[in-house]
Amino acid sequence: MNNTPQAPGTGNLIVHVTTARGSIPLEGAQVSVFDYKPEFEEPRGDVIRSAVTDRDGNTEIIPLPAPPRSDSMHPGVANPFAIYNLEVRLEGYGDQSYIALPIFEGITAVQPVDLIPLPENGRSESRRPTEERFFESTGPNL
Repeated sequence: MNNTPQAPGTGNLIVHVTTARGSIPLEGAQVSVFDYKPEFEEPRGDVIRSAVTDRDGNTEIIPLPAPPRSDSMHPGVANPFAIYNLEVRLEGYGDQSYIALPIFEGITAVQPVDLIPLPENGRSESRRPTEERFFESTGPNL
C-alpha cells in the first residue's frame, strides 16, 4: 500500500452573473475567490483567483485546487472537496458573497449569481449591505 500523500487535484468553477432573476447577463462583474474561512473570522481569506465576466455573464473556467476524488471512498477522511468563499461586485449593483462553496476534483461547478440593482441615485448610504449565501455540508469539518 502506498502511504505517500497524493498531490491535490483540480476542480473548476464558472460564475454566471445576471440580473432580473437570471434573465439579463451582466458583463464586467468582478469575481474574487478566497481561501475559505468561516464567516465570523476576519480577514475572510486570501484571494486565490479573480476574474471578470464576459458579455454572456460568464467568467472563464477558474481552476482551483481540490483533494483527490478518491478521498471520498475512505471512511474517516475529512471533506472530499475543497471549500472557498466567493465575492461578486459590479458598479451599480449590490455585492454578493458566497460562503463555503464546495469544489470537487474533476468537476466544473457553475455558480449562478443574480445581482440586484442599486437605487438610481446610487448613493452609498442607500447601498444595500452585502448579501451572503451559505452552503451547508454534512461533512465532519464544517
